[in-house]
Amino acid sequence: MNRKECLICLLLFFIACNSNKKQATAYLEKAQKSYEQGEYASAKNNLDSIKKLFPKEFGIQKQGLLLKRRIEIKEQERNLSFCDSLLTVRLAEAETLKTGFLFEKDSAYDDTGKYIDKSQRVEARLQSSYIRTIVNEAGEMQLSGVYYGNHPIHQSQLKVYKSNGEYAETADIPYDGGLNYSFVDEGMTTEIVTYTKGKDNGVIQFIYNNKESELKAELIGKGKYTFTISAADKSALAKTFDFAVILSDIDTLKKEKEKASQRLMYLENKLTSGSTNDSE
Repeated sequence: MNRKECLICLLLFFIACNSNKKQATAYLEKAQKSYEQGEYASAKNNLDSIKKLFPKEFGIQKQGLLLKRRIEIKEQERNLSFCDSLLTVRLAEAETLKTGFLFEKDSAYDDTGKYIDKSQRVEARLQSSYIRTIVNEAGEMQLSGVYYGNHPIHQSQLKVYKSNGEYAETADIPYDGGLNYSFVDEGMTTEIVTYTKGKDNGVIQFIYNNKESELKAELIGKGKYTFTISAADKSALAKTFDFAVILSDIDTLKKEKEKASQRLMYLENKLTSGSTNDSE
């Protein structure tokens, strides 16, 4: 290659480099404009294009990363604002519903307190067979089949059904002295099986969806015992279900708020330090 050809190659190289820089700068300017208009998704798309199309434009890449941090800060601030706004609403709703529930928490044994509908407080339901529902502070519901009779049936499963044959059935919970336990008092047997963490297999939802219908409950074990779920107990489950949704939202929002706060602090520290490490 002669001198003239070398000069032409160098000239073409510089022209190409200058063109790449102009194009990368144009993407950066578009990203900046979108950021100022609050169009954060569009801004990040333009920044991603710079990273993909112009990987050797290090100066533009650095500016793009700093802009990306500012965008993410705005997003986290928006998330925090949303969480605060909805949390205020949900907390107010929870306070209203709490009046219909009793709160129980044994600080020696329980990390999380539980709410039980006032109509289902234990003292009011002694010597009866019924369906009991409880929700904890995180919005997790549990369903219990309570049996009371003059002989044991050793129940481990619950089936709920309508007159047309539709039904839902829990998982089988073998006797363990905890979730499945029993005791005898003055010759009468009480058995309580509690279904937690999805072990109800949709029975809770089934009762909620059919709360206006007549529902039968069948406690299944070595023996069986069937009874009609009372209107009061269906109402208690429905109120507990609605309360559970709100408590679950509150728990989720609090966790999301904490995550957003931590992320925001991290991004602000990165931006203040001027770090261009894009490993996060």
